[in-house]
Amino acid sequence: MFSKSLIRYTFTLLLFIELTSFVTMGQTNKATQPLVVGDLNIYKLQDGQTYLQVSDLLGINPDKTKKLVGDIDSVCVPINSYLIKTPKHVLLVDAGAGINSGEDTGHLTEQLKKAGIEPNQIDAILITHFHFDHISGLTTAEGKPVFPNATLYISKVESDYWMRDLDSIPENQRIRASKYRGILAPYVSTNRYRTFLQNENLGEGIKAMPAYGHTIGHTVYAFVSKGEEVWFIGDLIHFEKIQFTYPKVSLLFDYNGSMAIDSRLDYFRRAANTNAYVAGTHLTKIVKLKTDENGFKAIPVNSY
Repeated sequence: MFSKSLIRYTFTLLLFIELTSFVTMGQTNKATQPLVVGDLNIYKLQDGQTYLQVSDLLGINPDKTKKLVGDIDSVCVPINSYLIKTPKHVLLVDAGAGINSGEDTGHLTEQLKKAGIEPNQIDAILITHFHFDHISGLTTAEGKPVFPNATLYISKVESDYWMRDLDSIPENQRIRASKYRGILAPYVSTNRYRTFLQNENLGEGIKAMPAYGHTIGHTVYAFVSKGEEVWFIGDLIHFEKIQFTYPKVSLLFDYNGSMAIDSRLDYFRRAANTNAYVAGTHLTKIVKLKTDENGFKAIPVNSY
């Protein structure tokens, strides 16, 4: 009844539709493939994606930048959170950007479910810093907690800056501070908001390490299990095609560009020396680092 060519075409089309129906635009769809580090199972969950302007880069020749990124004005980068299953707890590092009109974000909960986890199973969320693409996913548009049983952990330095009396915050930052408080309110009001000091041990081989510069209290979380280490570095890097090779390139929106460079160099050198896994908010893969002339070479770890 049907020609063989038509049958082949129909089968191919149906297969394509079936495969693509499982992938949200911008998603890696790797949530069900954990990276095993000692006793830890780690999932890279892509909440969405965003575009960063190349013009925000400081300390690099624009012509060199164009060669590195393919002569474009903006670069699409992922917004990742990380799910960590420990022997005792289920943790998140950062909570994504949440649902924003016109943005390809807000996919964290569906990514969690692909990993077999419901939002109410999250015990704790480790926040690297207070930027909207890291904390907006904590709360619904109606002001309800997305993770009703989770306790938030945040650097005391970062918290003290943004949660102090609004009148003492620079006027141009007060609207942002007020929005941060609204996002965090359901956790603060139920006593599920904790702060920590520099280099504080949070239990289960987790250490909170200061990596200041991108924000005033930006934090790297180091997990150690059975002699292996994985570091969740937040926003130590945004442009992987540039800032690994040229780690002294900073961003216009860094709180302190010089300090951000120092933190990046320090942690990248230490990661290369310790062979630690490196997981970043805006990295397409979990990587390991090697020193490479004046910069670093990032080696992707399998498909994670």
